[in-house]
Amino acid sequence: MNQDMFDDLNAQLDAMSPEIQGAALISNEGAVIFQKGETIADQRLIGIAGAAIMRLAEHISSGLAECPAQEISIRCDRHAALFVPVGSDALLMLVLSADADTRPLAKAVPGMVSALGQRVVS
Repeated sequence: MNQDMFDDLNAQLDAMSPEIQGAALISNEGAVIFQKGETIADQRLIGIAGAAIMRLAEHISSGLAECPAQEISIRCDRHAALFVPVGSDALLMLVLSADADTRPLAKAVPGMVSALGQRVVS
């Protein structure tokens, strides 16, 4: 994913949910590739933690009848962080208000990313 695709994805997500306060694309190794809005105070820490969380979720979900992890969300009093795999080498982190329903976003992200990829290839 390049910067233009990341920006397009953010525009689509912002239109879908005004509760999104920020987004970051994180590599599986934990590096923050792109970032927009309010996401994280310590990019290095959250990147590594996000990648580790997704790996842990994949291990847990593979033990649940080979059910692949589609999303992980973490909530505190003020915010929710939604982590969604984007292809095989990255994950998208969205920061939202704590009371936001993350399920529609988690379901929409893979299709949006696929559509962006198709536009680049066409």
